[in-house]
Amino acid sequence: MGTSAADLPSTPELSAPCHEKQHVENMTRRRADLDDASIKRADDMAAECRDRLIASMHNIVASTRSTSADTNRHGERKLGILLSGGVDSCAMLHAAALSNIQFAAAITVSIVHPKSNPKSRAPDDESYAIEAARLYNEQLLPHGAKMIHKIVRLTPAQLIETYSPPTIKALALWGYMETRNSLIISAALNGASAAGLTDIVTGDNADELFGGSYDCYFSKQYESDLEGWKEKRNSMADLPFVTQKLAKAYDITVHQPFTDQGIFVKWALKETGRNDCIANCQVQNHLGGPYEMQNCGKICLREAFCTIASWRRMDWIFRGSGAEEGNILLDHYTTHLGISTEEFALEQKRYLAMGIKLQSPEHLHNIRTFQEVFGGLNHPTKTRYPEGDPRGCISCRFEIGDEQFCHLCDEYPAQHPTNEKSD
Repeated sequence: MGTSAADLPSTPELSAPCHEKQHVENMTRRRADLDDASIKRADDMAAECRDRLIASMHNIVASTRSTSADTNRHGERKLGILLSGGVDSCAMLHAAALSNIQFAAAITVSIVHPKSNPKSRAPDDESYAIEAARLYNEQLLPHGAKMIHKIVRLTPAQLIETYSPPTIKALALWGYMETRNSLIISAALNGASAAGLTDIVTGDNADELFGGSYDCYFSKQYESDLEGWKEKRNSMADLPFVTQKLAKAYDITVHQPFTDQGIFVKWALKETGRNDCIANCQVQNHLGGPYEMQNCGKICLREAFCTIASWRRMDWIFRGSGAEEGNILLDHYTTHLGISTEEFALEQKRYLAMGIKLQSPEHLHNIRTFQEVFGGLNHPTKTRYPEGDPRGCISCRFEIGDEQFCHLCDEYPAQHPTNEKSD
């Protein structure tokens, strides 16, 4: 079975129920409704997930030690972790400690608006990450070198104005579906570079593998259609992540344990199903707050490690970092950048005449940045086709291939109705 409550000393300064107690309660409650065979499977899946993450962490450390390239100015590689304080990053931190792997630094990004949050109250990611880093330094690896915890605190203006150009240049798109979260990842990677890190560990693909983030994973239609759930999950998991592209801009090597084909991906897609990943459990919305019953995912990973975030509510990085609170990030496009309703309407009409659909001031800001970076509507690798050519996206007309979603402009469905390609 996964790590028990006994593996971590208590943290009495946190309000009850503490995370160790809740870990045991959730595991016990879930098993109360299972037969003996299902209990054994739950225990085995948690243990397997735990062992595989530890093995993947070992591989990462071995790869950094065996490679002499891309060293920092001191001639050595330095490994860190992007620590959001969520289920995945805290599990990786715990797996590293159990393997006696010492991170040089952890990087956490917080977005705080001085007006909407005058007392600079820490966003959820920051609160959980601070406690996770403390546990790692004081209780998990008390005799090792202390991991530096660098918190990158930014206002919405700093995030957007500093990181939009390099993010949009690295991704070569203007759609907000990918740029919004990527701004925060860019800030984290820049923080990692500034801290002297050469290598960083991220939790990419854990949500996709173990049913943790998308509404479809929790759809009632799959409660009795387990094969359908698995097919849906398998179609969404193991897709490319933007982190690798962003990391190149900051000269950082990214390591993603949950994208390891030999250790994680093939095993998870073949062996894990809905009942291994989805269950009703008590989860916490805010550090120190009450635990409430919710339908949540990533059960086998949550049970594998007893961490401060094992039973934290799933938060997209956009929300957990504080960028969503009070719409502070989205409001910046209209309030501080001065994109009025009238200006957006005029620009929306002008771009539509060029074959580009814009959905919001954020979209407008992004495409303006794209044009500044690439000298107009020019893509470094994709061709833009004439209007009506089915080889291009129905909205922006850039090469679409067989994709239904256009990553450049967020159009969906992006294919022409005939779905035919020109010669």
